[in-house]
Amino acid sequence: MAKGLVVVDAWKVLYRHDVKDHPTLQDEVASFGKFLNQVCKIERDKGTQIIHSASHRLMHGGIMDEIEVFSEDRVMGEDGNTTWAELRESIDELYWCGFHFGRCIHEQARIAVGNDAKIVTNLSLLFPVDSWKEMFASWPTFNYYLWSQNGFEEVNIS
Repeated sequence: MAKGLVVVDAWKVLYRHDVKDHPTLQDEVASFGKFLNQVCKIERDKGTQIIHSASHRLMHGGIMDEIEVFSEDRVMGEDGNTTWAELRESIDELYWCGFHFGRCIHEQARIAVGNDAKIVTNLSLLFPVDSWKEMFASWPTFNYYLWSQNGFEEVNIS
């Protein structure tokens, strides 16, 4: 069974107003990006397809330096090398992570695969003004997972 890990909106350049309103956001995003990069390395070694889905990549300077894009990775979006339809034909299980939980991650997952997408909670950064409780309540139909080096494990969030 082919697996894919979609890393959402790992932008190199954040919105100016977000950085102004949240002065530590750039450092937080960069630190989390390094962690996600390590996860991608581990998952690539297991045969998981890594998919970078950075909506509006060109506007934000591309994918952050902290996350390496390998030649075997797939890139979604306006300057990407594949489409969601092509991806769904080749991947049996898609897991979603990245920036930010309850916002872009869920929205892109919903558009690509529907309201029952698999969101990996501990591989998703929460936006500074949001709360986990509120975000889970906003998206009740999604399936939630935790990641470890042993794989993806479904968790019941209620």
